[in-house]
Amino acid sequence: MTRTQQLNSPNLRLHISKRVQRQALVPLRSSAADKLALIAGYQAMARINQEIARIFTPCEEEAERRLTKFRRTQS
Repeated sequence: MTRTQQLNSPNLRLHISKRVQRQALVPLRSSAADKLALIAGYQAMARINQEIARIFTPCEEEAERRLTKFRRTQS
């Protein structure tokens, strides 16, 4: 590869604050806490999914009615 085609690697310097450094040293959460976090997440998603289903059910029903009507006219 010629020199003009080579990419120069960027020279990066990162500054990590003392607060972030201390947070990195905090022990990992227990598996029980992880399970509770998953449960809370699934409960939140359940409410979101219920709302999505409530909003889109009439649209799906209308699409099904139109598709059924179309199929009957094609037979």
